[in-house]
Amino acid sequence: MLYGATQTERRPAYLRALERLFGARRTGLCGMLVSRAPVLFLMIEEAFVLYVVVCLLRAVVGRRTSGLLLRPLQLVVSNRWQCRIKRAILHWLKRFEAVQTLTILPFTVLPAAAFVARGWIYDIEFWDLTDAQHDAVDLLRRERRPGDQLVLTSLGRQSARKGFDLFTEAYGRCAGLRDRFRFIACGRVAPAFVGHAASFRAAGGVAVDRVISDAELLGAYAASDIVWCLYPPAGDHATGILGRAAQLGIPVLVREGSLAHRLCAVENIPHAGATAEGVARRLAGPLPPRDAMRGRRMAHDFARQSEARLREALGLVAKTVPAEA
Repeated sequence: MLYGATQTERRPAYLRALERLFGARRTGLCGMLVSRAPVLFLMIEEAFVLYVVVCLLRAVVGRRTSGLLLRPLQLVVSNRWQCRIKRAILHWLKRFEAVQTLTILPFTVLPAAAFVARGWIYDIEFWDLTDAQHDAVDLLRRERRPGDQLVLTSLGRQSARKGFDLFTEAYGRCAGLRDRFRFIACGRVAPAFVGHAASFRAAGGVAVDRVISDAELLGAYAASDIVWCLYPPAGDHATGILGRAAQLGIPVLVREGSLAHRLCAVENIPHAGATAEGVARRLAGPLPPRDAMRGRRMAHDFARQSEARLREALGLVAKTVPAEA
């Protein structure tokens, strides 16, 4: 049983992957309390109090409840009193075997998360694409003409958290970047950045200011030589765009020293690191190559490990692999 308070951002992709993997289905509060099946909260942060209450009530009768921490960084490092209280509660919940809190980052990337979580999986958007979706991206990529400009894409909602101001300003002030790259922003532009989008278009950039469909998103990845993930500290928790790029073997541009940078280094994900001031300088140099087959192998490995950890956390029977004849 799956619980998600909203159906925005990455939740629909999570739902599709978990429905495909476990035959899971959504439920509400009453369903969670009476269900004998294990319950998985898709995002603890959006319903923290409810998560704690449901975990305790279900633990009393020995029923499994698990939840995903999608934004663990601030929770485990902030000194704000709200974060300190939540840390203490999640740490206390670890004493209940029926409660299994998981992060979507390896503990090797964020060791402090082990204080509040029993385990971790890879962000589902690191391994959720089907073979058909991989094939579609590969086909679109082969249709690209040799000699085209390199393409750097910024995907998702274009806002301060995604570094849209830096993305547009870097393009506008550097003629060398405009000669070498085509900058494309795909996703709804936050109202505060409408002016940035206008200046960006005037300089020759492409801004698609609307909600992008799943098919259009895959098309944007197919066109990309590198994907923008150089987010400021406020957006450092976001890994979905990076995860899809990793699955498809597309290098990402990340902020040096960020959580995303550490994740790429630990997992050997093709990437280029840059500071906010050094974007143009880094993009003037060679880029890591796209490698679709490497991306598929990586996604397969991420999926295998994550499925095993989810099954263990939910108390489900592990998959059996038929013996060779």
